[in-house]
Amino acid sequence: MDTTLVLFLPFKKFVYGPGNYLIHIESIIMNSFVKFIFIFLLISCGDDGPNCPGDMFLPINIGPYKPYYNLGDKIVISSKFNKLLFDEKTNRFYDVSNYKFVPLISMNTLDSANDYNWKSKINEICFFIGQDKYNMKQLSSGDESAIVGEYNFLNDTLEFEVKLILNHSGYFALSTESLSSGDGRLQNNYKFNCRGQEIKFELLLPNNNNIQLMQQFRSKERNNWILSDSINRYFNYAGYCFEVR
Repeated sequence: MDTTLVLFLPFKKFVYGPGNYLIHIESIIMNSFVKFIFIFLLISCGDDGPNCPGDMFLPINIGPYKPYYNLGDKIVISSKFNKLLFDEKTNRFYDVSNYKFVPLISMNTLDSANDYNWKSKINEICFFIGQDKYNMKQLSSGDESAIVGEYNFLNDTLEFEVKLILNHSGYFALSTESLSSGDGRLQNNYKFNCRGQEIKFELLLPNNNNIQLMQQFRSKERNNWILSDSINRYFNYAGYCFEVR
């Protein structure tokens, strides 16, 4: 039976369905279902006891690092890690080879009008280079676009790679998130009566995420919203700001 996941992105709401597409939606919950949803969550979320794993942090690398980029430059966004992830909460390793992470990469402007800044504009800011060996695709919904897909699993390693050619000047911000974050069934731990783990991303390289560029444009609504809780809205999404000249 086909299923559809309701996704709460940090800036917009989408639906990700079995057809590999994103659909922008305005409203997803009807009042008549509030009680049902509340009961369902009580049953399915689990107690998150001491034997349940904590949140996951997945690595992100962005390169090459430059003080600024020129039009036509290529940047590569990648993530690679062993199938055995160590969990500090339970002090043990978990095999995540069967997890569904569904990474989504967004790119937003920092210096445009407020309404434009809120929307991921990968298709306008850069050119996506498709690679057959990786399961990452550029998807669009209305006037928004992002890169979404899944990790490859080979030789006990999970990885993805995205290549982008920059073709628009200005100030921009990259972020990475997981569309399965918090979903215990996709993470195969619902059977242990544990809540779904939050999946967060950590920028390993470069070691400078250039958040100061966002601070330069704090007067913009979206930038101020992110900076007001930068841990949960920037650092945990492997946020990276950069300039293109």
